[in-house]
Amino acid sequence: MTIAIDAMGGDLFPKNPVLGAIKAVNEKNISVILVGDEPAIKKELDGLRFNSQKVEIVHTTQIVDMDEPVASALRSKRKSSMRVCYNLHKSGDAEGVVSAGNSGAMLAIGRFVLKTIPGIDRPCISALLPSLKSNKVLLVDAGANMDCTPEHLLQFAILGDVYMENIHSVKHPRIGLLNVGAEEGKGDELSKGAYDLIKSSSLNFLGNIEGKEFFNGDIDIVVTDGFAGNVLLKSVQGAAHFVTNALKQEIKKSLSAKVGAMLMMPAFKGLRKRTNYAEFGGAPLLGLKGNGIVCHGGSNPKALLFGINFAEWAAQAKLVERMEEKILEYNDILIKKQA
Repeated sequence: MTIAIDAMGGDLFPKNPVLGAIKAVNEKNISVILVGDEPAIKKELDGLRFNSQKVEIVHTTQIVDMDEPVASALRSKRKSSMRVCYNLHKSGDAEGVVSAGNSGAMLAIGRFVLKTIPGIDRPCISALLPSLKSNKVLLVDAGANMDCTPEHLLQFAILGDVYMENIHSVKHPRIGLLNVGAEEGKGDELSKGAYDLIKSSSLNFLGNIEGKEFFNGDIDIVVTDGFAGNVLLKSVQGAAHFVTNALKQEIKKSLSAKVGAMLMMPAFKGLRKRTNYAEFGGAPLLGLKGNGIVCHGGSNPKALLFGINFAEWAAQAKLVERMEEKILEYNDILIKKQA
């Protein structure tokens, strides 16, 4: 198994992508192709212990910046490390691509190079988040598609269903549609149309859910458009940051609070582990005709290792093939609706 790593992606390149790749090589039966500026990559590799037979470097000097417009990345940087990674995947030299770089560019370049699964209009970004009862809840779409149709949301639900069942072994994952209320008939025309469409499928659809129900563990997949999904995701990240820092401020105010914090340290560590983005790896780009994983820009080596794990699992599970099969089951619904 070989995974192409964008060594020039993220806020801390090439150090963290290289360290994450070497962790994968040392801990798993996996080979990596590090794509980027060869002298810079070799400098990071210097002094590290690893099987050199499992590490290849493909040199390129172009980099997609974190804030670079997608159009610029597509048109002007045909030899970027991100683009070369996808080319290696398309040619069969790698079974997946992992990058901590520009997520919009990662999705657009992947769509351009690999194309989408037949029947999928738009690929989506998925995000795994913790919940109280189950290990994880999947959010689709987490920010790729701002303007959606009900058919798009059905496609996201199907992709999420296949992903959770084949990668996280969740049988018949429970699906909820993010809305302003739980009752049928709530929301705008997009929500109402998507509700009817998903309800008519054989998916395990539980109906509408409100944002406050996201973490209670009674749902496995939350479906929404990219605008609402990204607002939800960023709000969750902001709330977690606020609670963490507010708690630290309160602990510092008194000796008794500091003593209490010391006694609660095991619980704090457990909570930190459950909410640490590094434990969730990266965000799979579902709907591409290939395996693309985009990690957080500030990902540490451990987070990148988990992203590489996801790419490996997707390849081993033949995730694209499973998604193609599932989409075929729903062609009649989609064709009738579009007609």
